[in-house]
Amino acid sequence: MLTLGLETSEALGGVALLRDGVLLGEAELDEPLRHAESLLPAVERVLQACREDADRLELVGVNRGPGSFTGLRIGLATAKGLCQGLRVPLVGVDGTSAYRERLPAGRRACVVVPCRLDLVYVRWFAPRRRPSVVGVVSKGALLERIRADRQPIWVVGSAAEAMRADLEALAGVTVAEASANRPSAEWVARLAEETFRRDELYTLEPAYADAAVRGA
Repeated sequence: MLTLGLETSEALGGVALLRDGVLLGEAELDEPLRHAESLLPAVERVLQACREDADRLELVGVNRGPGSFTGLRIGLATAKGLCQGLRVPLVGVDGTSAYRERLPAGRRACVVVPCRLDLVYVRWFAPRRRPSVVGVVSKGALLERIRADRQPIWVVGSAAEAMRADLEALAGVTVAEASANRPSAEWVARLAEETFRRDELYTLEPAYADAAVRGA
């Protein structure tokens, strides 16, 4: 299956092309926060670099959130336009799962993504338990909860990278390596292939977490 992945949920973004789980090519968007202007040109660059035509695509995956309100809307609108024009199915990928999948299996994990000002989107993962809902908390509240838990935990996400020094000062915390703490179109495409069951072209909506919610 030839799959295109679109990542526009954060300031940085990109596109990736996979065939049956093998990465063929990837491109970052030219400038932060200019997804509307740079997304389709990046798609064209990746297709050309991989010597593939758009009409050969069999699936498009897009990060459905949480993340930037504007970025998510641009990504979904672009993905829907491509899929409608090319008549290929669309699948939305949970952005927190795209981060979680980069960590070792069977570990407690916390995914942390920027929200606005001092707030972050947070989702907790634990073995043999359903992931928490996505919550919005202050950075200070997040650090206090991890400190109070007193349990080993991995933390991943672009906000985790920004908070690395404070997180690593807490006992039991392992912050993912820097390369794992960047939004990744490759992982969007990988999860799209793995989770695709039906076409979401006419049903997919951005997954916005309520900024009024405190905690997760």
